Amino acid sequence: MADMSFDVVYVGAGNKNLVNAIYATRYGGLTVGMFEDRYEAGSGWSTEESPAPGFLANHCSHMHCGAWYYKAIWEDFPQEWEAYGPRLVYPKVATGTVFLEDDSWIGTYTVFDDPSQEKSAKLIARFSPKDAEVWLKIHDLVRKHIGPAFFEVAFNPPQPLEQPDAIDQLLTKPPPGLNPLWNLMSPAQLSLELFESPEAQMLFMRAAQSAGIQPESPGLGLAALIMIEGYMITTILAGGNHQAAHFCNRVIKENGGKIYTRHTVNKILIENGRAIGVRLVDGTEIEAKKAVVCGANPEQLVFDLTGPEYWDPEIPRKVKNIERDWTVISWYTWALHEPPKYKAEAFDPNLADMVWMCLGQKEVDYLLQEHYRRRLGMWPEPDKFNLVVSDYSLYDPTFAPPGKACVLTEQFVLPATAYSEEEWKTIEKRHADEILYFWQKYAPNMTWDNVIGYVPVTPFFTARHSKTFAPTGNWSVIDCPSHQFGRFRPIPELADLRNFPIENLYPCSAAWHQASGGHMQQGYWVYKIMAERFGLIKPWEEKGRSW
Repeated sequence: MADMSFDVVYVGAGNKNLVNAIYATRYGGLTVGMFEDRYEAGSGWSTEESPAPGFLANHCSHMHCGAWYYKAIWEDFPQEWEAYGPRLVYPKVATGTVFLEDDSWIGTYTVFDDPSQEKSAKLIARFSPKDAEVWLKIHDLVRKHIGPAFFEVAFNPPQPLEQPDAIDQLLTKPPPGLNPLWNLMSPAQLSLELFESPEAQMLFMRAAQSAGIQPESPGLGLAALIMIEGYMITTILAGGNHQAAHFCNRVIKENGGKIYTRHTVNKILIENGRAIGVRLVDGTEIEAKKAVVCGANPEQLVFDLTGPEYWDPEIPRKVKNIERDWTVISWYTWALHEPPKYKAEAFDPNLADMVWMCLGQKEVDYLLQEHYRRRLGMWPEPDKFNLVVSDYSLYDPTFAPPGKACVLTEQFVLPATAYSEEEWKTIEKRHADEILYFWQKYAPNMTWDNVIGYVPVTPFFTARHSKTFAPTGNWSVIDCPSHQFGRFRPIPELADLRNFPIENLYPCSAAWHQASGGHMQQGYWVYKIMAERFGLIKPWEEKGRSW
């Protein structure tokens, strides 16, 4: 006899499982028990006072793209969001690239500050009037056609290959200006196809890379476009991204759910091809009367939490071959005496308002060469970083004491598995020196004299922050090449949860359809499948949503 029993048992309380559980409790009326290895719920939705006393850092999940992350929650939990949801702050300048050659910069404004994108086009026109016109057309295409299609696909369960989804339908009958061949291109190819100036090409490519889309990956052209548009709706969660976890935690508990932290699941219990519960490391067994929802990555699910003997032999073999080494990043957060002062502010002072800034150079090969170097297992050259800088304290004063600044830097590096623990300890300090060395070229005040403290979030750090990101420290759990994107993610044999190999087992992590990120997609559409199977309330039908 089990020690505890719930309708739904959750392996982990990461953000996808939290989203699923707020629907399962509030709309499904189900009893839920969430069992989390860490000391708190949220996983990637984590915020810590870590760079220095009084300074906050988001350790894993950074860019939260408004409606792309929360629109269904806003509609389905309006009273709760109004009462205790995170307060949103709306930046002015979304993303851009600063160039070393002449201290200029190119960027785009958010739709909150520039709904028509005329301000963005005016800035782009300083490099190429033609590219400015292209940008306005692209923005219109994404807003009217590409974005809604991706939204419908992302917030619904993956469709079988023989059944066209909204993106397939869009490409079959494309609106004027949309070339279906774009979807077959890599982001690098598409940037060259669309824009004539190297400045606009670099703006497009580096922003897509931050969203987990590697620049040389074929078949992700449209995905890169929608990721770029995501920056236009970037929002900042006041007090840090962990506020989203607090919101879900409260909704779950108010509806009778239980969250157990520091309770590690050792095994998913399987009987006659069905998941019937879990066993904790201390031997406690918990019955799942309807479902086990699992936030683990595919390798953990197949090899650790279940066992290869429960799967068709092809599945363990394919899971071992999943790509997971390249969406690995150093995220250092710096507590500073004063904000960085960029030379490029002389070109246009609005640079100071940018929330996601790349420091680079004016050639596509500059970015690609850094990428290829990492593919060869080589550390990026400090003279040729593609460093992103993000100053949340510019918009949210809770991130830093008055007069100070708290700034994130992002650089793609090598996976956690490339070095030993001792080697990573050495790399942490060396990489800090490398970042400041590079940063000073663009902002001369970025010396050690300006630094109060920093937290070195390396892939090694990320791999130990949550087992889901292990062993490589991949923030997207697995990479996003075209064969691991959308309905194929993570592999075709595990993608269709309506016909999953183990009954009543529902994987629910960023390793599943549609893509990576700290959004709500997987948690939401997994509930959709559960609602269909168990006859639960479907708020999207009540509100007439296609997603």
